[in-house]
Amino acid sequence: MAKAQAPITVLVAAVGGQGGQLFSQWLFDAAREAGFFPVGVGLPGLSQREGATVYYLEFFARPEETAFFSPFPERGQVQVLIGLELLELLRALREGYLSEDGAIVGSTHRVLSADEKLPLKGGFVTAEQATPLLRRGAKHCVVFDAVQAAGLAGLSERAANAILFGALAASGILPFPTDAFRRAIEHYGVAVAFNLRAFEFGLRFQEWQSQLRALDDVAAQEWAFLPEPKLPAEIQRRMEAISVDDELAMTLRHAARWLCHYQDTRYFARYLDCVQDIYERDAGRGTRDERQENLLVTKEVARILALRMAYEDAVRVAQLKTQRQRFERLRKEHRINEDTVYRVVDFFSPDWDELTGLLPFGTGGRGRREAADNELPELPTQAEELRRPSLQLRVETSSLTGFFLLKLLQWLKPWRPYSQRFKREWAAITEWLDAVKQALDKDYDLAFLIARSGEMVRGYGRTRRKTLSAWRAFVAFLNALQQRGLPMGQIVDLGEQFLSLAMSGPGGAERAWQFAAETLHLRLSSVNPLSQRSGEPL
Repeated sequence: MAKAQAPITVLVAAVGGQGGQLFSQWLFDAAREAGFFPVGVGLPGLSQREGATVYYLEFFARPEETAFFSPFPERGQVQVLIGLELLELLRALREGYLSEDGAIVGSTHRVLSADEKLPLKGGFVTAEQATPLLRRGAKHCVVFDAVQAAGLAGLSERAANAILFGALAASGILPFPTDAFRRAIEHYGVAVAFNLRAFEFGLRFQEWQSQLRALDDVAAQEWAFLPEPKLPAEIQRRMEAISVDDELAMTLRHAARWLCHYQDTRYFARYLDCVQDIYERDAGRGTRDERQENLLVTKEVARILALRMAYEDAVRVAQLKTQRQRFERLRKEHRINEDTVYRVVDFFSPDWDELTGLLPFGTGGRGRREAADNELPELPTQAEELRRPSLQLRVETSSLTGFFLLKLLQWLKPWRPYSQRFKREWAAITEWLDAVKQALDKDYDLAFLIARSGEMVRGYGRTRRKTLSAWRAFVAFLNALQQRGLPMGQIVDLGEQFLSLAMSGPGGAERAWQFAAETLHLRLSSVNPLSQRSGEPL
């Protein structure tokens, strides 16, 4: 790619907290060191995996040409697509940004959310599955697992971006001398020695990338440790009766394996009761079309219900922290020899609800204020959450005392269905299932929308309280629209917009609430949880 009138266009796709901004700044400085005139724009992310972050850069040959910079990448015009994480790389490729003669450079490792660790979410996108797609989509493709490469180099995973930067320099995709890449790292001044060491390792990626191909996906290994459940004949028969196609059958099998591991077969039977109820209503509708023939509502409920029932509590945390494969994974990730003694220290910060959630009786917590007919249910504020009592705990899990303490919590698993936390979770699940059933009697698109909305409730602690409040606002919003006599198609479209905003990442619940309030023409000063109530939103 020589200097010409048209700029060199580069799109960097990453996950919040991965260092996409640092990587883009290195590219910016390298272009300047190479004699180009770079311009760029970016959307910085947060420190948790909540969604995509994108950085777009254009490298011009002459300074006067920078006036033609476009802040938005055009589909089919990006010459170099860089992905710091596999799913975000595939997402950018799917959007069609890459030009026909474009190049791809990326890491095939995954940054998994908690929900993604369940195969019920659709399984894992592995490097083996994705690499052929990437190679077909680009004229020049350089992809490998940069996190595993960092381990191979004896470095921490923080070196992944610098290793990928080195591989980009060695590939010759950008017309920059290698020294321009080095000087960019030095110029920015962040962990220079560490990043230069990783960069030099990345320059030699052709020498060691074959060693990475034999490494397995860690999350898939953990799933493999789950035992196959021994289901009673009656439950097995009921499963087979509603397994009308391969997709639903697979979902039910995964749910059985997961929920029996999470609790027991009776817990899975409770799940099956709910799915069967929805299935009978879904299959028994009078008018049928292609979507209803495929039982889309039943399939969404079956998938999301298993996720909702496997909520995170103290028992589940203790189970995860004491699994044998966790210690094996830590030893492997940190390259600890078999004869080396090491310590594992876990930090916990449970709030009052989490501390008392396993008790079989209530503790007088703050009740939920019922919203009036012309209101949306409130969202919890930061001030409210900060007033909740919490406890800071430091547990050395590798010690006998710490391990026994967590095992003691795990032994409380039989009490889970009698706990206050379970009662709260099941009440919320029942609200969702009842809303799906009511919608099935009205409109299939509405039922499908509400079925999918169950995934809005996620996380634990304050995140779960906020997302549950947002879901209740979602249902109140749909009810208000129906009361105003809007056409069902318009109601579904507005509900889709609410759901999209609520699932859009940090601040999504607040944006969705604001959208609903403005759509309903509510007086925000009287009911808006972002302005009237004390404290800032979460």
